Amino acid sequence: MNFAVNSQIVTKITFFLVADCHVLHPISDGPPPDAKKLAAFFPAYDMVFTDNLKISVFREIRIPVKIASSCILLLLSVVFASATIDSTLQMQLGNPSGAIADTSNHVHFLIQRSIETLDYNDTLGEPNWASWDLTAADCNSAVARQDSFAPDTNGLPAGFHIVGANDYSHSGYDRGHLCPSADRNDSTNDNNMTFLMDNMMPQAPDNNEGIWGNFEDYCRAQAQSAANYEVLIICGPSGFTGAKINTNGYVSIPQYTWKIAVIVPPGAGSATNRITATNRVIAIKVPNTNGVSSIWQNFITSAAQIEVDTGLTFFTALPPAVAVALRAKVDGQTNSPPAIFGFSPVSGAPGTNVVITGTNFISAYAVTFNGVNAGSFTVNSSNQITAVVPTNASTGFISVSSPAGVAVTSSNFTVAGGGGGGTIYSGVLAGWDVSTQTAYGSSPLAPTTAAPNLAVGGLTRGTGVKTSGTGAAGGWGGTSFTNVSATSAVASNLFVSFSLTASNGYKVSYTTLNRLDYRRSSTGPTDGILQFQVGTNAYVDITNLSYSSSANSGATNPPIDLSGFAALQNIGANINVTFRIANYNGDSTGKWYVFDYAGSTAPDLSVQGTVTQVVTVTNLPGFQSFSFAEGNPSLTITGTVAVSYTILASTNLAATNWTTLLTTNPGSVPFTFVDTNRLPLRFYRVQNP
Repeated sequence: MNFAVNSQIVTKITFFLVADCHVLHPISDGPPPDAKKLAAFFPAYDMVFTDNLKISVFREIRIPVKIASSCILLLLSVVFASATIDSTLQMQLGNPSGAIADTSNHVHFLIQRSIETLDYNDTLGEPNWASWDLTAADCNSAVARQDSFAPDTNGLPAGFHIVGANDYSHSGYDRGHLCPSADRNDSTNDNNMTFLMDNMMPQAPDNNEGIWGNFEDYCRAQAQSAANYEVLIICGPSGFTGAKINTNGYVSIPQYTWKIAVIVPPGAGSATNRITATNRVIAIKVPNTNGVSSIWQNFITSAAQIEVDTGLTFFTALPPAVAVALRAKVDGQTNSPPAIFGFSPVSGAPGTNVVITGTNFISAYAVTFNGVNAGSFTVNSSNQITAVVPTNASTGFISVSSPAGVAVTSSNFTVAGGGGGGTIYSGVLAGWDVSTQTAYGSSPLAPTTAAPNLAVGGLTRGTGVKTSGTGAAGGWGGTSFTNVSATSAVASNLFVSFSLTASNGYKVSYTTLNRLDYRRSSTGPTDGILQFQVGTNAYVDITNLSYSSSANSGATNPPIDLSGFAALQNIGANINVTFRIANYNGDSTGKWYVFDYAGSTAPDLSVQGTVTQVVTVTNLPGFQSFSFAEGNPSLTITGTVAVSYTILASTNLAATNWTTLLTTNPGSVPFTFVDTNRLPLRFYRVQNP
């Protein structure tokens, strides 16, 4: 039936009698409407709704009401806008300290509330960190700021010190919110919870009321923007010296306050399903002093730096590769790749500490000795790493890996007893960042990333690929991919290609085409094929490619495994390997690009693998036996065939000048030398020139 309420027609109305009413809430997902929202729909009946709402499995709201006159209660079939606050949402990025709800743990006690998650440190009288989820519905200004500072007598276990609402009085420090009041003004109850004293840390007024408040405003602006971002936030104090807020106070004063915000686009499911290595991460570290600048952009850092300061590990709920990339991000900056300037000592046995000097080490996540992960390593600063030589290492290069790239030493570290050879590099062999390309880009295009000891041929258009019309900025490619099959596209030279060749003394193996970001116009090619050629052999098909998206923002193909192709493994020096992408099923004006889909300087097309040093092992010369032949010394010498040997003698082992007795290139080994010079007591040695 229909019913008129304030001259509006409302459908699907259910009748209930007065007093203690049940309202069946038809919304299938999300929380029910709060009392104030319901009250707004019933002004004519002088009803007073309270916030004492009980939710059952059937999505039922039990609302105590006071009614001035006989009436009926109406259920409106309306979807109410409501906050998405729930305890399961507040720690989506992970638990950076491994805190648990163990009442005996006074350093990392986990508190999970509907509005936030806390790791509370009873020895400091404040949290180690707080984590929460922020959406536009959470900060909708439905209620005013409550200013209801109160001790948490329910959330902290017995035996914990309860910080009082007035404990900060006359200290000169603000009761600084971790999860701010304005992030939780969707209901009175939620706002009240932000004023519990275990959600506070001591903040200098200029820190709290200036830069901290400004950054809180900025995060809310992201959630309330037209883009409707979801913001995952974690913050806390750091740098404790033992100072307390009052002479006899309990709460410790931090030297810094820090906050990390991950900006997540809207979409279905958990926010973590929408987080990749390309998400924006804003991390700030702010001195907790008066006089500090109010401009938060002046204090941008990386989550990795905050990890160094605090001992926490962020983003543990994300895939490891994504977590590593996000930790290294410095908002507004492009991360520079690491570089190695030197290392000391230059040799040593397994277990030796090696100090590596260079730059841009702060986000390093791996150190290897000739391809073997270091036993352990410590990032001492942006310019120094101390690494332990692993037990199974061999002589070779040292490498340092960060999300921005890999640095390799220019000389070997010699492992005592090591044999040389082995993997000296593992990662991106060749990559192209096309973010600066215009007008279809130049051909050939030199790689922006290349592994050591490889020669990389530029990204090259086939002769059939045209560059007519206007090319998109941030794209490299062409037009006229008009063929209807891969075979005909290859015959028409409608492909792009690049090549790699290992240098003398090295071999290369290919593991993954790990990046192929693309963009095509609506009439561009919808299909392609990836192929490879080793030397002058025939091309081999790797896989078919699909370009399903024609969005102007571009798209990406999933990584393509190359490790199963035996012909792409352990390819020796000076053997050229060519990769080719042939595209088809477009029209003459249709465009296709390798495209800057991520909007960064990271490679948009790249292939991964390993470079291995090839060491030719020569049997070193040595003495197999010694005897006398007719009174003359007879020496049997071992070594390698067709290698020149010199036999020397001296009457003084410490002498600098030895007498050459024989230089020979034996046709077989071992061979025998008889010294017929009847000289006094002497010493012999044999060497390769």
